[in-house]
Amino acid sequence: MHRFFVAPESILANRVVLPSAVARQVSRVLRLRPGDQIMVLDNEGWEYSVTLKDVSHSAATGTVTSKAQGSGEPKSRITLYQGVLKAGKFELVLQKCTELGVAAFVPVLCARSIPRTRTDGPGEKRADRWRKIVSEAAEQSGRARIPTIGDHLDFRDACNGVQGPAVIPWEGEDRHGLRQALADLKGSPTPLLSIFIGPEGGFTTEETDLARALAIEPVTLGSRILRAETAAVAAVSAVLYELGDLGG
Repeated sequence: MHRFFVAPESILANRVVLPSAVARQVSRVLRLRPGDQIMVLDNEGWEYSVTLKDVSHSAATGTVTSKAQGSGEPKSRITLYQGVLKAGKFELVLQKCTELGVAAFVPVLCARSIPRTRTDGPGEKRADRWRKIVSEAAEQSGRARIPTIGDHLDFRDACNGVQGPAVIPWEGEDRHGLRQALADLKGSPTPLLSIFIGPEGGFTTEETDLARALAIEPVTLGSRILRAETAAVAAVSAVLYELGDLGG
């Protein structure tokens, strides 16, 4: 069944008014008609089975036939602090890690980030594209909430802002593994974890020293050197598996 996120105010009692962009997709792309079923999500954890009633290229309405708590969210809440990457690589991380279950993304400007200069953010056009990527990935993967994307932060500010346990996979660490770092989280009903992943050039020793001083644990992901975008997907997958959120 096709899934669409809408604003909560689009759902009024048993009536749903789809936004124009969703209406266009329903009518022009998917060619759905009155009587067809879709799933509507309010981004607050609820999903609604909806029977389409009126459908046109610019507007569509439907009737709610059932409501249930979404089942696609992991119990673990992961925040991914991703070192700034070239556009295509960062978008790949957003898409794949949304599918896996990341709750929040924070772009981080590191010493080896490309570009090196500080900006106020990605620009409204790119930010809209990022929001669209995570929204579509959340719909496709059966999630009930869209991950948030925070403002760009310098590495030091990101480390200082972390709440709860955090790890920083680093090729210079060869003793402390990810499984060991997660041992205390396994018994928690709602584990909270932040993961720091470096940019294309990786983290500097000074950055990992700062992280360690702020109780962010450097960990190894094994003996192989992973690309930044691969490391993000691998680390998130390993964490979710260890915490029982990926079939473990």
